[in-house]
Amino acid sequence: MKQILVVTVLLFLMFAASGGEAASAQASRRLTAMPKAFQVFYGKFRKAVIAGDKRTVASLTRFPFDYGYDAGDEGTYSRAQFLKNFKEVFGTDRRLFARTNPAFRVNGASYDLEDNSDASHYVFEKKGARYQFTAYIVEP
Repeated sequence: MKQILVVTVLLFLMFAASGGEAASAQASRRLTAMPKAFQVFYGKFRKAVIAGDKRTVASLTRFPFDYGYDAGDEGTYSRAQFLKNFKEVFGTDRRLFARTNPAFRVNGASYDLEDNSDASHYVFEKKGARYQFTAYIVEP
């Protein structure tokens, strides 16, 4: 009994020292391992982003749209604001979207596409039967 208590306390301390990272770890999966419906959605989204087709991208986006460029520069965009700030979100270099089988961090019904060149995250979520682009975040 005493050994079980000691082991439990040690495991708790190790978990606490790690900042709980084990509990918040997110699985990374390639696009081809994602649900078929998401693959179809992302194919439309990717094609529209590469083409600079703002209206199609907006049709695949949930509004209000969450953004965060830096600490203090965060909020939401309406559809009109999103269209106006399209280049802020996607830039002019869209190589990230040219990848044919990118990896996404999966956390439940949320899929996070990271661009390591500028620490940005493109977040997609499943709401009901639909997938939507829901947020763009740049880590400070």
